[in-house]
Amino acid sequence: MLYAVKTSDGKVMAAKNMSTSIDTLNKYLEILERELGMRLISVADRRCVLTGNGEKVFVIAEQIIDCLRKAYDLRNNENAVKGEVRIACDRTVKYNFCQCELEHFLDQYTDISLSIDTYDSITEFESRNYDLGLSYDQPKNDNLIMLFTKDIPCGFFASCDYLVKHSPPADLDDLLQNHRLVLKRDWLAILKSAFERLNRDCRGVCLSNSTLIVSEIVKNGGGIGVLPLSANSNEKGLVCLSNIQCPLTSKAYLFTRKERKDIPRIRAVIDYYKRAFAAL
Repeated sequence: MLYAVKTSDGKVMAAKNMSTSIDTLNKYLEILERELGMRLISVADRRCVLTGNGEKVFVIAEQIIDCLRKAYDLRNNENAVKGEVRIACDRTVKYNFCQCELEHFLDQYTDISLSIDTYDSITEFESRNYDLGLSYDQPKNDNLIMLFTKDIPCGFFASCDYLVKHSPPADLDDLLQNHRLVLKRDWLAILKSAFERLNRDCRGVCLSNSTLIVSEIVKNGGGIGVLPLSANSNEKGLVCLSNIQCPLTSKAYLFTRKERKDIPRIRAVIDYYKRAFAAL
């Protein structure tokens, strides 16, 4: 307040600039004078001026304010949205995230650097110290937290080569009786519940805990598999059997390490991927 009186050329403008009253200003200036044991302000010709000691204290006040500004600048620099963010996508989930509006995001955050890799297992994510992960498999590590989930519609898929060698199934009965199903292991029970005849009519199944492995088996002619519908446009050589309705959805996860979720640069990328999830 002493600084404001000096730089605002008086108490009236000082109080106005600080959005306070003259009475409040006077109260705290009197407390300061009492604590320091000296007069800091005098009135001459209806103008407030600093006394000699007041001018000396004003110099100290300038130094204090400069130090405070540096402290707040340090905080602001720490909170700046800049630096590298390391992202890991498992090899199949990446097809659902075609980096929508990525140009707009990078234009908005010019000081962020993105490092985006694919990975094959959650162990690889943890050992390589990534900041964010995208996966069809839910991580079990207590140090990782879910940020967002999304149900992705699925369909029945076969490779082009497979459909050349085998007649495309005309319907679900044809698929179950004459083709091998390739599925994630936890989907089998859901399919059996949806299609009672799957229990008695299914020719055979090939099961895995990995969407990536299901995709690889289907691409190599191992049978007809269930994959996210995005594989229709992103996986070359695969054909979606759109004439057969699929009741399955694949849950995709966005996750991070607990201690990193509130770092500004990581929070900005989290918000970007949340929008990408919501747009699917």
